[in-house]
Amino acid sequence: MKTRFMLFTIVLILCTVMAFAGGNKDEVEKGSEQVILRVGGLSGIDGWNPWMNTSPYALGALVLEGLTDRGPASEGSPAVPCLADSWEVSEDGLTWTIKLHEGITFSDGTAVDAQMVKEYLNWLRNEEMLFGFFASITNIVEVEVIDDLTFQYTNADPMISSADNDFPIIYILPPYIWSELGEDVFMYENAEMIGTGPYVITEHVPGSHVVFDAREDYYRGKPVIDRIIYKIFGNNDALVNALISGEIDLTMPYLPPEVFEVLGSNPNITIEEKFPLGTFDLAFNMSELSVGHQAVKDPAVRLAIDQAIDKRQIVDVAFLGHATAGPTNWAVGPYYEDKMNPDLEMIPYNPDTARKTLEDAGYVDTDGDGVRETSEGEPLEFRLIYATDYPTSQTMTGMIADWLHEIGIKVDVEAVDSGSWFYAVIEDRDFDMAIDSRISDPDPASMDYWVSSWAAGSSTTGSSNPDLDDMIYAYMFTPGEERWDYIYEAQRIVNEERWFITLAGPHQIQAYRNDRFIFPEDISHQDIGMLAPQGVLNVKIVK
Repeated sequence: MKTRFMLFTIVLILCTVMAFAGGNKDEVEKGSEQVILRVGGLSGIDGWNPWMNTSPYALGALVLEGLTDRGPASEGSPAVPCLADSWEVSEDGLTWTIKLHEGITFSDGTAVDAQMVKEYLNWLRNEEMLFGFFASITNIVEVEVIDDLTFQYTNADPMISSADNDFPIIYILPPYIWSELGEDVFMYENAEMIGTGPYVITEHVPGSHVVFDAREDYYRGKPVIDRIIYKIFGNNDALVNALISGEIDLTMPYLPPEVFEVLGSNPNITIEEKFPLGTFDLAFNMSELSVGHQAVKDPAVRLAIDQAIDKRQIVDVAFLGHATAGPTNWAVGPYYEDKMNPDLEMIPYNPDTARKTLEDAGYVDTDGDGVRETSEGEPLEFRLIYATDYPTSQTMTGMIADWLHEIGIKVDVEAVDSGSWFYAVIEDRDFDMAIDSRISDPDPASMDYWVSSWAAGSSTTGSSNPDLDDMIYAYMFTPGEERWDYIYEAQRIVNEERWFITLAGPHQIQAYRNDRFIFPEDISHQDIGMLAPQGVLNVKIVK
């Protein structure tokens, strides 16, 4: 499970991918030779191997499928049928019985039945190279075929939420391909990406575009959209202009809030704004390998910084009101409220309190230059790094630098590209603070990746806390209502330790040409929004 959240960490940076702007505009109309959806975004493909790359969990959702999918975020993202038509779990959480949809095939024509799924799950749970990749798979002790479409598996420890949290991202892949790879499982390019989904990749030009064509033999019926073409744009201005001109039909769900002023009055464009499915955080370098300023590891320093930041002003200024503020946690906003500790509160903005917190901890300005020093005389001068992929980060870093200056902390802001950010923050641990953009999985156990002992070498903060691990695993493997006590305690630890500070949850902003398509409103895919199968399989074509 932990590794899947590592994948999601990077997804937000990489997955805003796009559509090649070819073809005649009239091709969209029903009754023409083909219905083509053209999509635009900013970033490219990092590869198609689901064990090594993030793109299979974003655009790959058009090609690969799990036993279930996630339903509307407004309803808590409950499991809905995908490969499985139905599923049952015993009261003790040890036995799952799953019935597949009839007529499923991989894109190479191979039939998918209960025996095929059993072979794949047995390979996945026994493959040493992938051990622990998914906790719910590692937990399986036996898989049994009941009939052609029904299988049953038994857990070592109780797990009752797999259908909601794990099945959607545990893709069912061809065992006759993956089981033959051995140690090459991580090196396999998987360019053809054989799956059960409604589309196949027919063209991929790195840095330019990707083409998906609909499967005639898709088991739930051929999609109404015959071809989806994604083009990568260099910046948001070019992307928005392409939508206005009709070069593309749909954007990805990460448009900046300024688009409301540009697109809001255009009658042919619909802007969909939804509550956050991710957050922007101020992350501190907590790693034992840190080469940064050690004062950020002092809880008093982190508390003072939290007290000095006006999160509501960040929402109003950096996001023009199109974001949600909330207490530091793994997520923020209405979609997650039923899974969040109700006792947590956002630290109020109070620079006077922040200054007192630093004074009480022994940080004073001894030389009158406006910057406090440690007891050893080292100035509180922190480097704040951010990736230039997100324009709002530049605004936020400037605001944070000003606020911290008011309490006696000097901030040196460093703007870098996303690749340099990753190496400085994740690989080299060469930073003090960083603006981190995260996707918030519906499963609150996802916070295990961000702050667990295992994640110390990979998470943004590099923090480590075995007690937190224990609470999260108790939540995962407890079938009764008492499981919520464990996850609430885990959230309390995260909130009070403050390894990162939740700055805001940006609203999802996605736009499309309503003179060509009408998309369903409540699509909850965290990475591609209305481009998800829930959107493109239920879209209406405008004549």
